[in-house]
Amino acid sequence: MGKKRVNKKDLVPQTMRKYIVAQEITSDFVLEIYEKAKRARSEKKKTEYLALAEKLSKHIGKLLVE
Repeated sequence: MGKKRVNKKDLVPQTMRKYIVAQEITSDFVLEIYEKAKRARSEKKKTEYLALAEKLSKHIGKLLVE
């Protein structure tokens, strides 16, 4: 009696994708970005960092993936 083979494509939905977790979004991570904004020399970088910090602050506890 042979064992029945199971293919990965039969178990994993086609819509699933693989990602690499880059960072967990924590309050400390958001504060680091805010501190970078305070130290930024150009006004453009400062506003970009502040916008990023605000956007990420709404997703604390989630994962940032690549």
